[in-house]
Amino acid sequence: PSPIHDMIMMIPLLWLLFASVLPLVPPAGAACSPKRCGDLNITYPFWLEDAGRPPCGSPSFQLNCNGSQALLSRSSFGAYQVVQVFPENSSFIAVDKNLPLDDGCPKFWFNISLGLGMSPFIISKKNRELLVLDNCSKQVTPLGFNRTRCTSESFYRLGEEYGSHRELAELPPACRLSIVPVLGFPDGDNYVPSMRQGFLLEWAVPSDNCAKCEASGGLCRYANDGTGFSCHCSGDVYPDKCGESRKLTSSALHVYIFKYLFTILHAVLLCSSKKQDQKINSAH
Repeated sequence: PSPIHDMIMMIPLLWLLFASVLPLVPPAGAACSPKRCGDLNITYPFWLEDAGRPPCGSPSFQLNCNGSQALLSRSSFGAYQVVQVFPENSSFIAVDKNLPLDDGCPKFWFNISLGLGMSPFIISKKNRELLVLDNCSKQVTPLGFNRTRCTSESFYRLGEEYGSHRELAELPPACRLSIVPVLGFPDGDNYVPSMRQGFLLEWAVPSDNCAKCEASGGLCRYANDGTGFSCHCSGDVYPDKCGESRKLTSSALHVYIFKYLFTILHAVLLCSSKKQDQKINSAH
């Protein structure tokens, strides 16, 4: 067969190869527009999960809207309501819905930090500590504590900076201690409203990529697998900011792959042509 015949026979193979590598091209992250859940305006880095759409942010910042409450989807206990976000300070106020917010009577030991163990969020030192003692074997009110209105032998106290309880030596050993971060006591010494208003969480900012991206006119996004920062700029995707020489667009990758496969096809045809010439020369 002639080289032209070989070329025609290779076209279906080329198309199959091209189609097979298309799934290898990483899809661009879905662009999430700001949404609302109750009184909360949800913007980057937080995002609201939407059934049938790919993720458009880090899994740690994924929220689900339960009625009018925006809850962290990936927290261990799934009950941290985000009530206010301060993106300029990389912080937000959250309310732990597992706390006894109705009457303040502890039904079990609780530790807020356990539910945040695998997340990028840390409890801010700007919080104060609400120390709650319950299940006490003695009915004497510990020094510095107030008795709760609960039927069980439980007591409370507003401490200092979050984490400072480790330096206290006068905590009674015959009680169960729970530590709750609070922003203070908004209603005198009533500790229940302090739990209802929430506490401050912070997240670490690994770089200023988002600021660079937004300054260049782009939108900060993550890839579809929820990892890896990217900057979306009018249909194109860049690793840091708009206008860079390195693009992450799938169209550019398609062109590169097509050129690569075309080079392979050209080499195959060239080899076939040489073999054809050798056969002709040997025949003579």
